Amino acid sequence: MSRRRALTKRLLWRVYSYGILMLALSGAASFVVGTYVITPAVEVPTRPSTAWIAWHLLSRAERTEDLSSDLLDLKSRSRIEMSLFDASGRLMASNAAAPPPPLSAVEVAKLKREVTQFSKHAGVVASLRPNGEVRSYARVSYPVADLPVGTAAAQIGAALAVLGLLSIPLARSITARVEQLTRATRAFGAGDLSVRVHSTRDDEIGDLTRAFDDMAERIVQLRRSEKELLANVSHELRTPLARIRMALDLVRDGDTKRAANYMVDIEDDMEELEQLLDDVMTTARLDLARGTGGDSQTPLRRQRLEARQLLDAAFMRFARRFPERALVCKFESGLPCIDADPVLLRRALDNLLDNAVKFSNADQSIELIARSSTDGGGLLVEVRDQGMGILPADLERVFDPFFRSERSRARATGGVGLGLALAKRILEAHEGDILVDCNAETGTTFRVTVPAAHPEAA
Repeated sequence: MSRRRALTKRLLWRVYSYGILMLALSGAASFVVGTYVITPAVEVPTRPSTAWIAWHLLSRAERTEDLSSDLLDLKSRSRIEMSLFDASGRLMASNAAAPPPPLSAVEVAKLKREVTQFSKHAGVVASLRPNGEVRSYARVSYPVADLPVGTAAAQIGAALAVLGLLSIPLARSITARVEQLTRATRAFGAGDLSVRVHSTRDDEIGDLTRAFDDMAERIVQLRRSEKELLANVSHELRTPLARIRMALDLVRDGDTKRAANYMVDIEDDMEELEQLLDDVMTTARLDLARGTGGDSQTPLRRQRLEARQLLDAAFMRFARRFPERALVCKFESGLPCIDADPVLLRRALDNLLDNAVKFSNADQSIELIARSSTDGGGLLVEVRDQGMGILPADLERVFDPFFRSERSRARATGGVGLGLALAKRILEAHEGDILVDCNAETGTTFRVTVPAAHPEAA
């Protein structure tokens, strides 16, 4: 509660200070508008009537007593001060407490061209003779109403009070969303992985809440992958452990001949487990190299090698492991050299070939195609099978770690869903890419691209 109050108080003062600044700017804007917009708007419409009054009084200049009476009446009614002069500058009549000085000869000459001249709170109106000469003129001044200091201070104080009252709900509206995100973060940290904020606001706090939701979703996916890994590894360990226990029981009973029959299966299981652990460790190393774990060291041991050498090694390994399966190789002449880790890159190809064997029938051939890519002169390798294909709903997750489609859950297919994920990470570590194309009639095709070696690396 105290932390929330401190946050609200700090934000309140920030908003209040910003409001004071806005009030000062508003006052300056009010002064500018009042001086250059409102005052002219008020004065300009009254100038024609004021000029008419001046002409009327100037036409009666010979009746001085009446002029003085009329001028006093004008000042008492409209607070306009007016002084009448003849062309020589002699004061004929005035209602001002301190009459202004007469105009200079140059200023009087200007009245021939412009008989009315008005400025801020003042003006001059001339009466001309038939020949265009100035007969007389009137100097006019408008009263300026000054705002009392107390009234101005009261207005500023009231504005500050209203601003302070309005700042409180504004601060609370912001801190309320921060508190909501704080509660969600604490609940998520306490183990409630289903908590989400689901903000739709288009502001900074809305972006923060959406980032929290994305982070929470990624963490949930990682936890799900971790659980799938544990479940799959446990499943893979169960069969070899059972065989080892059976062999030990037979040896304990003295039946070494039957126990020896399990050795071949146990050796195969141990080889699969070693491959599984190697895949898990390699995937973790590649994830660290991408920065997801905070380790910047790259696990690649690059060297310059011929693409054909890599492909021949993959073919020989396939022939040894699957002698009953047909692998059709189509290698373009003049394949480029690549700068790669031969062990990891060949493992990526081996995983793709193993995947093609698992998900295609024994009488269906598999194709390994290699040629130079059309963009940049790199290496393009395709692995094609004529198997069951991949469900459209699974295409988006086919490269996720530990993901296996529903049609590949049987132990007969083997693995825990790391083969394609590992292949993708290996290609990304080599600045390459891997794509999948699935067709119900032609099977599945994986396309691998690897950049060509730089000339200076020769």
